[in-house]
Amino acid sequence: MKIASITPMSYKQGELNYFQFIRGGVGADCHQGPSFYQFSDGTLQLKWGAYDIQECSSDTASLYCNSVDLGLTWSDPQVVNFLKGTPEKEIVHLKNTNKALAFGCATRHNLEVDEKNKKVTKSSNYFNASTRTYLRHSDDGGNTFGLPEEIPYLLISGNKKLANVGFYGSISIAFKLESGRIVAVYTFMDPDRIGKNNDLISQHYTGVCLISDDDGKTWRRSQEITSNTQRGVMELQMVETEPNKIFALFRTKSGYVYQTTSCDGGETWSESVPSPLTAPESMTRMIKLNSGNILVTRNNVCSETQHPRYPIVATISTDGGITWSKDKVIATECGKNQLSNHEMIQLKDGRIIHAISHYRAVRPITSDLDMAIYDEKWVLKTD
Repeated sequence: MKIASITPMSYKQGELNYFQFIRGGVGADCHQGPSFYQFSDGTLQLKWGAYDIQECSSDTASLYCNSVDLGLTWSDPQVVNFLKGTPEKEIVHLKNTNKALAFGCATRHNLEVDEKNKKVTKSSNYFNASTRTYLRHSDDGGNTFGLPEEIPYLLISGNKKLANVGFYGSISIAFKLESGRIVAVYTFMDPDRIGKNNDLISQHYTGVCLISDDDGKTWRRSQEITSNTQRGVMELQMVETEPNKIFALFRTKSGYVYQTTSCDGGETWSESVPSPLTAPESMTRMIKLNSGNILVTRNNVCSETQHPRYPIVATISTDGGITWSKDKVIATECGKNQLSNHEMIQLKDGRIIHAISHYRAVRPITSDLDMAIYDEKWVLKTD
């Protein structure tokens, strides 16, 4: 099934290369929530969500494209076939084996929609939305994955249950430490910290790691990661800066990205505090570069609301998250438009492929998927 053909892109070292990947209204009104995966043969896969009504509605589909030339040309978008073992977003390759683990979550929302007019008539109440978490196994180096095995949500929540639904949450990231330890990072609506009214103000999230030292055969729960900010800990990002030392950032409603650190491989965590990085309540992304430095991309306006979600900027730390380079603007917008819900990956030659959801508030409302290609040299270059 052909949805669209992706226009070829280009990359020049030390420069920002920015493209429209797929336009909203092509195949679906909205394209957003990208994630990357690289197969053992070097093939790069981009997967994202596509929908006409709302990201939580039942009309959402997952699409993917592949690139065999380091992100310059891409195959035509196709619908993901889950039963054929298409890789998940959070994948860990086991040390010294041909095995891999893929982590995922599936949430059933309860919003109501007017399908004829493509409008949400009643938004999803997350207190009545139920999440199931699962794990899939690969025996061929992460090229294909088997059927899902459910992870008991009580292991993640610490035996805490939400009324009516039991568990609402998501996986933020899964990664492998130098030691071979696997760390799967979750955030969940915490029954011990939520308010009484089952509304947006009452929501409060806690972070936690599931840790395995035996290639995923057994798991144990870390100390909780908490924050006294409104809504708590959201969308955790982590990198290992030194052996067993993990640096974490997460989204808040405080006007700043918050940070915390573990010195024992994710078992325990320092008190969460504001980082120097300003942000609205929006997604921050972080990866460890080939150089060992840390790259963070985010919206950088200090705001206690979800707006404005622009510009989107890149910054680098050369000292494990203590200090940061000057923000480098990748793209910007205006009004109610947004540049958010983004993901990035660095390839072996140093180029960074960065997919960005580009929401356009002008009617008819659509969301494009944009692509930026740049490198560490460009981020650190002074204008």
